[in-house]
Amino acid sequence: MERLLGVSKGAVPILTQPKHKSNSAVIALVISLAGLSFFPFLLLNPPPTIIIPWQTRLVGSLFALICIFGIVAGVSPRHCSFSFRSRRKHTEVKSSKSNSQPSSSIQKRGHHPTCEAYAGHVLKIQSRTLCAGCSGLVTGAAFAILGTVFVFFMGWQFYDPYLVFWIGFFFVFFGLIQHLIYQILKVNQGTVRFIVNILFVLGPFLLLASLIPISNNLTLAGYLLLLTLYWIFTRIAMSQRSHRLMCKRCTDLTCALREV
Repeated sequence: MERLLGVSKGAVPILTQPKHKSNSAVIALVISLAGLSFFPFLLLNPPPTIIIPWQTRLVGSLFALICIFGIVAGVSPRHCSFSFRSRRKHTEVKSSKSNSQPSSSIQKRGHHPTCEAYAGHVLKIQSRTLCAGCSGLVTGAAFAILGTVFVFFMGWQFYDPYLVFWIGFFFVFFGLIQHLIYQILKVNQGTVRFIVNILFVLGPFLLLASLIPISNNLTLAGYLLLLTLYWIFTRIAMSQRSHRLMCKRCTDLTCALREV
């Protein structure tokens, strides 16, 4: 086990940031941004498509399913982390630490360690501690499902679909690069993360809703639905990358809850 973890017997394991994990998250971000940037050009030059019965409701139903997946990812992020190997290594490192030294006083609240570095990642509501990002995703998904009912099933339309399109575009853009913004601007407030992630989920809804009056194109809708799924994956990957980088910079080697 010591050889597997890269430590000698009795030594405190020092976690290192796996470069391939960091690179894969950044690559996913680049692909997501490229897919988003390409969408306005597709809207101006829509590809050939077909019209099928109940097309609008079908698109709305598929988007609602994606929102439900987003809610699951927000409520239980480890089940949607795409990182079984990381979870297994986390368990192995934690076991090694518990065998070599007393456990740290740091615990988990809102699935984040209760240390100063993660203070801006949580929301405290009375006696409860919630993950700010995941709470924003769940709240945004709930609003998006409600909006889907009105737009795709009850026939409501926005007054200016082009304005709605660009609002949704920038909501998604800032949602995708949010972790870079937090790092550059040194933002460490749970409320900000909560609001940004609400807007991040509302972005694809606004993009999809604007398609109905602008170009009711099934091919474009399918492209956007697939891209939305990839955006969720990118959001999770970038979040994990941010957590690993924070834990790598941490000097508390007694913490058994460090991200790996």
